Amino acid sequence: MKKYILICVLVMSACKSITYQDVNPQIQPNSNLLPAMESVIDMNNLEATYTVGSYNGNANNIGTGIGSTSWMQTTAVSGTTYKDARVNDVINIFEKEIKENITSPYGEKKGFIVLKLGYRGVETSTLYPLVSLFTLGTINFLGFPANEVSQSLEVEIEIWNKKKELIKRYVVNVTDTEYQAMYWGYHNLMIGRKLAADNIKQALEKIRFQINEDAQQIKRELNK
Repeated sequence: MKKYILICVLVMSACKSITYQDVNPQIQPNSNLLPAMESVIDMNNLEATYTVGSYNGNANNIGTGIGSTSWMQTTAVSGTTYKDARVNDVINIFEKEIKENITSPYGEKKGFIVLKLGYRGVETSTLYPLVSLFTLGTINFLGFPANEVSQSLEVEIEIWNKKKELIKRYVVNVTDTEYQAMYWGYHNLMIGRKLAADNIKQALEKIRFQINEDAQQIKRELNK
């Protein structure tokens, strides 16, 4: 019981929440922007990496008697679907990164730039929960973290010309870490979204610098 009370207190007391800066890329254009391109996202891949969302529903069963032994039952389900915010965050960050930092938003589109997500892994600390448990949560009231969560993500960017010929392919792996803590940390409902946004922003920033180095070659290939 004490463990559940501690978790509830931490969730209620963690004060950090998602901000505009967390789910938007920093506007820092490449020195040599590529021409306009169509951004493409594989939604099946994206929704396989993160959950599509959740559904809360209520089932109403209606029964009708037929004769002495038969019984017919009808079930009606109603509820609300909640989309996973991480899916929309990744789309938003990718679209803005492409339009603001990597390509020119103006003119004829010269090809396609495609986003794919690969391996995603999540690791949590064993130290922080154990210390919290042994101190019965008293140390957490001083700001000691209740947990440390790290998330890794593989991000792939492909550049194709209008003939749908692959020109360049970039793959990077990134890892970001956040803490669950009272007063200064994220609670468990927000930490996953924060880490997902940090992963995609960090990966696209690294790829942006690689694209900048290859910009002249990519432009030549796109204009063929």
